[in-house]
Order: sequence, then C-alpha cells, then structure tokens
Amino acid sequence: MGAVAVTAMCVAAVVLVAFAPAPSVHAAPTAQQVLDSVEGTGLLSGSGRAVIEMTVEKGKQKKMHRLEVFRVDDGKGTSKQMVEFQAPADVKGTKFLSITQPDAEDQMWLYLPAVGRERRIAGSAVQGQFMGTDFTFEEISMNENTWKAYTPALAADQKVDGKLCYVVKLTPKGSGSSYTSVALYVWQDTSIPLRIEFFGKGSKLQKVMTFSDIKRTAKGVLQPNIIVLENASSGSVTTVKIIETDERPISDDVFSLRYLRK
Repeated sequence: MGAVAVTAMCVAAVVLVAFAPAPSVHAAPTAQQVLDSVEGTGLLSGSGRAVIEMTVEKGKQKKMHRLEVFRVDDGKGTSKQMVEFQAPADVKGTKFLSITQPDAEDQMWLYLPAVGRERRIAGSAVQGQFMGTDFTFEEISMNENTWKAYTPALAADQKVDGKLCYVVKLTPKGSGSSYTSVALYVWQDTSIPLRIEFFGKGSKLQKVMTFSDIKRTAKGVLQPNIIVLENASSGSVTTVKIIETDERPISDDVFSLRYLRK
C-alpha cells in the first residue's frame, strides 16, 4: 500500500501527498522532470484514510466542515478518491467520488442526501465551486493528469519560507482551462510543492495555495499537514488541516456508485 501524504484543490483537500524522489542535485533538471517529481497535489494522494477539517472564512463569516477521505492509488496512474462530509448537519452525508485512469477523462460524481441521488460532474462543471469552499471540483481531485493539460517551463529559482524552490510556469495547452497560467513552487530538497499560484485573464492572480506544517509520517515520508487556499478575487480563505490518518488498506467497494448512494 502506498504512503499517505498531504498535498492541492483540491479543498483536495488538508491534503495528503506522496512524492517521488527529487531530481539529482548534480544536474539541473528540466521543467518536465521537476513536474514529474511531484506525484500529486490534491486532497489526498497515495493510499489510505484521513479525517480533515476544512474551514471557509470570508469577512466575519466562518464555517467549518469535517470530512473523511479515502483514497487508493495503484502506482500505475489509476487513483480513486471518496470524500464524505461528517459535519455540519446541513451537509452531512454528502459524498464526492472521483476516479482517475491513464489516458482517460477523470470521472466525478456528487451525491446530495437532500436530493437522494448522485449527479455526474463533467465538462465545464468540473470548474465549479466545491461545496461553498474556494476549491473547484477539479482542484479537489488534483492528480498527475491535472498537469498534463499544461506546458511547463522553468523560471528562476525562488525561496518560499526560506526553502529554495524550483519555479515551474505552466501554460494550458488548450482553451478549456480554468486559468491562463499556473506557477508551481517545488521545494528542491524534497519535491514537495510549497506554493501554487493560479492566474486568470490579464495575468491577474486569482488564487494562492500554500502547503505547510511539513512532518514525517510513521513510514518516514515528509508530508504537509496544512493547506491554505486564498481566493484573491473574493477575499475568502479555505484552510484544510489533517486531524487523523490511517494507512490500512481500503476496500475497492468504497469507490463505487453503490457506496456513494448509501
């Protein structure tokens, strides 16, 4: 079973992220090599279970969500993630299922208890707001396929919180992207992303996602335990924190429409 680690969107999810080895310090990596070294930046990557708190703040308004997240990653490009809201009462029982497979469009479903059925999230809907947070459905489900839609280029190295980072500028290959460009700051010592900047039309900064409270798991893997997504357009902030984790195997039955409807 793969290591559980926090990462982005995704809301994503604090987020668990598993990382590949960092590029060699003896040779300057290419932009693609740096990008490939980061396995995920979504709500949960690797395999396992996590309980997280997600707080949305805008002005004087503040709302806290408690979620349980399950994920399985086969290490060959297929990953499955189930997010279930535990609190507050008005969203309890809401579930979000996403499935990623190599060379295939991501599959997403949202189940709302009040409606009593699931709906498929596809097309432009993946760029919609996820449950009142600053994450989109796409960002909650961030995975290696997310960055395949962009062309990477290296910019000058920069420091984030005193840590030297590669800076990868990403430009969308097509016209369907939510953003006109993305800047990914990857800590050189670990290949952990410390900051992601999302830009809209006119190179206007729309969102900033930061990763912090980096600690080693029981298996010795470094992982961020806090993700903060700031929305420059609305002024709201979504903070995700890990409450507990569990690396025991997850049954594949969890990642099904049948479980979604339970």
